[in-house]
Amino acid sequence: MEKVLYKKSYQLNSFAPKRYDDLLGKRGIFSTIRVLGKKPKFILIDYHIKNMNIALKKMNINFYISKKLILDSLQPAFNKLNNKDSLLRVAINSNTISLSLRARPKYYKNFIGVFSFYKRPIPHVKNLYYKKVMMLINSIYPRKQEIILCNKGLILEGCTTNVICIKNKKIYIPKENYYKGCTISYLLKTTKRQIQKSNIAINNLNKYEEILLVGSGKGVVSLSAIPEINWKSKSTLIYKEFMNLYKKIL
Repeated sequence: MEKVLYKKSYQLNSFAPKRYDDLLGKRGIFSTIRVLGKKPKFILIDYHIKNMNIALKKMNINFYISKKLILDSLQPAFNKLNNKDSLLRVAINSNTISLSLRARPKYYKNFIGVFSFYKRPIPHVKNLYYKKVMMLINSIYPRKQEIILCNKGLILEGCTTNVICIKNKKIYIPKENYYKGCTISYLLKTTKRQIQKSNIAINNLNKYEEILLVGSGKGVVSLSAIPEINWKSKSTLIYKEFMNLYKKIL
């Protein structure tokens, strides 16, 4: 378990402090933002703010989150950022906003994929109905494994990442039933590669040379293997390109 550096909860409207609640399992939204340095740089924070406000509307929560609110709320925590690489979790429901900082773990290079046949509720929103996902994460070693969620034989997303498949140097992403995160949004907007939305079937994964996992916590990860279907990576070309794009914002 990563070291918790800071955690606070507040009444949503008055912003009065209250007992900390991670809000897990309650009706609401959350986002995880990578934070670098003692004078913190919040990676892709504008993407996160935009996505959170869209999600709040979709969940009918009458609240608008701003960059200033996050920075002001975290000011007391800045002196705790001795760890140069942290993860900020912002969770909001109709009554509470909760903020927590934890040290970002170091991930192994050779990542393994594990299938689970589960589709998140309201998958297009990063929502707090997350207990099943947390159970799945707790069943693996997340520093070197990622559970890939599937439904009806199709790839959807990782528990903490988006999935990108590469075939003949072309990028393929799932069509629907997943949350399009901030990291994948940035990478797809920035790359010059051809991108296609497609139903990516488990039975056809051996046609893909590379599978990438991208997210706020893991950054960009090249999947080495999926033992269940005997899939192994055949290239790291697009991984290296995307890592270079990602490093530009760090």
